[in-house]
Amino acid sequence: MKERWTRNIGLKILSLALAFLLWVVILNIDDPATTQTFNDIPVTIINENAIKSKDKVYDVVEGDKVDVKVKGKRSIIEKLGIEDFRAIADLSKLSITNAVPIDVTLPRYPEVDIDRKVMTMKVNLENRVNGQYRIDVVEKGDVAPGYYISAKTTSPNILQVSGAESLIKKINEVVVEVNVTNRDKSFSEHDIIPKVYDKNGSLMDSSKMAFNFDKVDVSVELLNTKTVNLFVDIKGTPFYGYEFVGFNYEPKQVVIAGKKEELDKVPYIMAVYNISNKRNDIEDEINIQDYITENVILIDQSQNAVINIDIEKTETKEIGFNANEIELRNVPFGTTASVDNSSLVYVKVSGTADELAGISKEDLKPYIDLSGAGIGTQEHNIQFNTSVGDEVTLSNSSVNVTLNYMD
Repeated sequence: MKERWTRNIGLKILSLALAFLLWVVILNIDDPATTQTFNDIPVTIINENAIKSKDKVYDVVEGDKVDVKVKGKRSIIEKLGIEDFRAIADLSKLSITNAVPIDVTLPRYPEVDIDRKVMTMKVNLENRVNGQYRIDVVEKGDVAPGYYISAKTTSPNILQVSGAESLIKKINEVVVEVNVTNRDKSFSEHDIIPKVYDKNGSLMDSSKMAFNFDKVDVSVELLNTKTVNLFVDIKGTPFYGYEFVGFNYEPKQVVIAGKKEELDKVPYIMAVYNISNKRNDIEDEINIQDYITENVILIDQSQNAVINIDIEKTETKEIGFNANEIELRNVPFGTTASVDNSSLVYVKVSGTADELAGISKEDLKPYIDLSGAGIGTQEHNIQFNTSVGDEVTLSNSSVNVTLNYMD
């Protein structure tokens, strides 16, 4: 029996070797080894506390993704995906040049060979700083017609932001956005995420910052609105020898806001402007809010009314006429009246240059009212036709008038 196993032992060993070689050849033909490169494998960062403990923050400059070359059986390589790779950058191994080695493994397929070329992540280190910013409320949309947003408050109203010094320096404002479209009553909203904007008005990446509050609450107060007329009352008298000519102002209407019961108390707004002792034209502004009740606010973009007042220096001219040009009115019954025709009467007319230019003797139409006059010669004041206007001042001259009984 033993001889049968040992007979031609060399040939038997050779046969086994050839069989094994043939098996290897067949295996490689059926499932050959292959090489493939996988690109953009994300790198996971661990041990970040190694940097945070030094009150530093980091920013990845290079190496957040890597390309890896592997070699293995085709049947395995064809099944691989990026998710099968584990790329790790351990910040506790940060070098003095701020480089971190990247270790790549295939936990499910340890038999696959990975090209172990040097792969590193480069980071930039900065001091961690804090900044405190008021939280502003930005409304989106428009409230219902007839309503006005009088107050917008947040809780908390201050947000502390931590991050890289260069990043914190770029912050311009912290806001929360709230939709007010067609709102017609006060309301509150909760758990709104703050947004950070830089000095260019661009939204910043909040993932690179830390907030002491992740969410805030917002309260918005709405008031009713009302459009009312604005009037201006001119008080006082210009300096002696000057005259108030006229004025104009804008706006003539303004929009106010308040609770309905308070708005009902304001039918209009009356502002006052004093021109006492003024001698020049005036261009000025009136603070409208000064003339509005305490519980009502002015919501126009401009809080002031613009007023223009014309003040001119008065002038004087004399107009002369004969006594017989004076009309005698209301002569008592049964008497005759006559005027002393021996004198020429002069009247002084005062007003602005424009007013005086349009006044002639015919406009004055002088007359004497003899109602109640007695018999004989008496001095009577001359009166004038009021059609010349209230802006013109006339000096009252006088003449002698004689009344006699009729024959």
